[in-house]
Amino acid sequence: MSSTNRQPFGIPLMGVVLIIALWKLGALYVGTEVILPGPLRVAGSLLDVIGSPGFLSALGATTLRGVAAFLFSALLGLICGVAAGLSPVFRNLVKPLVIVIKSTPVMSFILLALIWFPSGLVPVFVSVLMAFPIIYENVVAGIRNADPRLIEMARVYRVPQGRILRSILLPGIYTFFSAGARTAMGIIWKAVIAAEILSRPEAAVGSAMYEAKIYIETAEVIAWTVIAVLLSALSEFLLGRSTRLFTGIRRGGFVL
Repeated sequence: MSSTNRQPFGIPLMGVVLIIALWKLGALYVGTEVILPGPLRVAGSLLDVIGSPGFLSALGATTLRGVAAFLFSALLGLICGVAAGLSPVFRNLVKPLVIVIKSTPVMSFILLALIWFPSGLVPVFVSVLMAFPIIYENVVAGIRNADPRLIEMARVYRVPQGRILRSILLPGIYTFFSAGARTAMGIIWKAVIAAEILSRPEAAVGSAMYEAKIYIETAEVIAWTVIAVLLSALSEFLLGRSTRLFTGIRRGGFVL
């Protein structure tokens, strides 16, 4: 029993050790920190970055942009997804727009946003566009996968539309929405930081990465990358916890 409980943690830990070992071997083979600094050099740079005066402001600003983009894309995707799931006319009307958003390179959106918005809003705008189709399509799939017999029976007995949505459609929507939200969260952080690197707002993780690149501080670029990865992982962990908590509350209990 105890070995089974330790296995899920032990295997990822072994994977991390393997990555670090391969990284160290690669750094020794390359032989120059400008190209590939070793793990210890990056760890030292990471500590320097965390202790720098602008660290908290950069991390806080990037976090606010990511959270704002997630909330707005989740709300927009939920509203449009419900409308599209219930109305084929609306779904066909929105379909070309969703296809255009999914097909357009993210760099095109960043360049256009640089023309349209202040630098601080560019990452939010781009991230919303990247995340919206994911959440929207998951919500539509949730509605279309609802049991049609239950919906038909509810309509036969003249159950109000609001109650049909609340009691029959929302449980299915929730499962698909949760999956889409977690996928969208990971994409949002990538889009936010990519847009920050190009738009270079005053306080941002992406701006700090670009500045480190200008001065060829490879270890600092990797250190900021580690911070971005940890930020993304933490946000997905918290989202997963909140999802499980909400599921427990919905079922009449708490699942932690």
